[in-house]
Amino acid sequence: MDEIGEQVKAQLMMIEKIYDLKIINRDEIAGLIASNVDNNRQVLTICSSLNSWILLNKKKGNVVIPQEVLSRLFETTRWQEKHA
Repeated sequence: MDEIGEQVKAQLMMIEKIYDLKIINRDEIAGLIASNVDNNRQVLTICSSLNSWILLNKKKGNVVIPQEVLSRLFETTRWQEKHA
């Protein structure tokens, strides 16, 4: 896994520790994020948004991050990059 992929995985593991949960599809999500971002700033934006999603949806225990959640985050991140 490349540097961005490792950063994504580390961010997801940090989220797991903070909320004492297990992201069941962590490796899949890490791969999707890594293949859809261009830089570390986008990784932080998406992982921060996932952190908020977990918090606001009161996720606990074993968590599956739906791909549609990621799709929306990718769209938002791309829009922000274009309009920055």
